[in-house]
Amino acid sequence: MVKIRDLSITTLCENTAGGGAVLAEWGFCAWIDAGGRRFLFDTGASGVVPGNADALGVDLSKAEAIILSHGHYDHTGGLMAVFERIGRREIPVIALPAALLPKYSRRVKQGTYHYSGIPFRREQLESAGARFTLTAEPTWLTEDVVASGEEPMTTDFEKVAPSMVLKTDEGYVPDTMADDQSIYIRTDAGLVIILGCAHRGMVNIIRHARKLTGMEKVHMVIGGTHLGPADDTQVDATIDALEEIAPDFLGVSHCTGLTVAAKIGRAFAGRFFYNNSGTRIGFPFTL
Repeated sequence: MVKIRDLSITTLCENTAGGGAVLAEWGFCAWIDAGGRRFLFDTGASGVVPGNADALGVDLSKAEAIILSHGHYDHTGGLMAVFERIGRREIPVIALPAALLPKYSRRVKQGTYHYSGIPFRREQLESAGARFTLTAEPTWLTEDVVASGEEPMTTDFEKVAPSMVLKTDEGYVPDTMADDQSIYIRTDAGLVIILGCAHRGMVNIIRHARKLTGMEKVHMVIGGTHLGPADDTQVDATIDALEEIAPDFLGVSHCTGLTVAAKIGRAFAGRFFYNNSGTRIGFPFTL
């Protein structure tokens, strides 16, 4: 079990910047240091991660692996810039097989479809050093740090946004976001859960984390929640479920949206923070 004092998480990319010399962009990326074992979770949308890493004193070349939360551009578009900065020939990239599918977003008002998947061909990434591990099963990075694998949907109020679609030979079909995955860390203070976008629902994800790790206590949840485009019914049901889960801290990001973030903040006053570019989380954590 990771001692909480030996864990740190640095957000290298998010929609907003917390100050200093870091940049913001629509996307997400987090640097995880669990007792000297270091991992990069997502890479943002373009190329801001290496510069933000420099500003925050993070050495990307120390990464043991890159874990992708899913195959959307705003979490994978920084891959080439990260490979260039890492500067070594090979690095494991852990993702679910569905991350490589042709992902699109449907814009209802305009009646148009826009490519939203990984902005590089697999061959390009492999030439740059990516060594893909594509599996729907959990990947244990250490004895206590795990990439979740496919996260089952078990609640009756969480759903994948209907704007998420895949392009097939028969046309556009709903994307079930089977590639959605998160990072779970077992610590002596409880579970620390890092979300990419939580397309399959953050409560589903927390339930899966508890089952997979065998740990009920949730110390902290950070990252994107995809509640920004959700309806009020889902938002309210999520807040109710989170109150029952009772995490010690909630640090939302990215696709949560400012309106929903404010609503969560009111519900979890004293436990809530906005996790943006430049946020450095050390433990024991205080607001």
